[in-house]
Amino acid sequence: MRAALFARDPICAECRKLGLVELATQRDHVVPLAEGGLDDPTNEQGLCDQHHEAKSLAEAIRGRRRALW
Repeated sequence: MRAALFARDPICAECRKLGLVELATQRDHVVPLAEGGLDDPTNEQGLCDQHHEAKSLAEAIRGRRRALW
């Protein structure tokens, strides 16, 4: 799935939104699996390492908050 994603769209989705061109290095679920997202091409995007790390951190923080409530 990762190779198919990068063949289809090799640019980081978040960089593109900012008008930048950076190669995607990580296959990411737009809606995380832990939050009900699907593991299929309709819910995936390529991200660079920097954007993937930031998104993963935000998801981890949300998960911790959910566990407290």
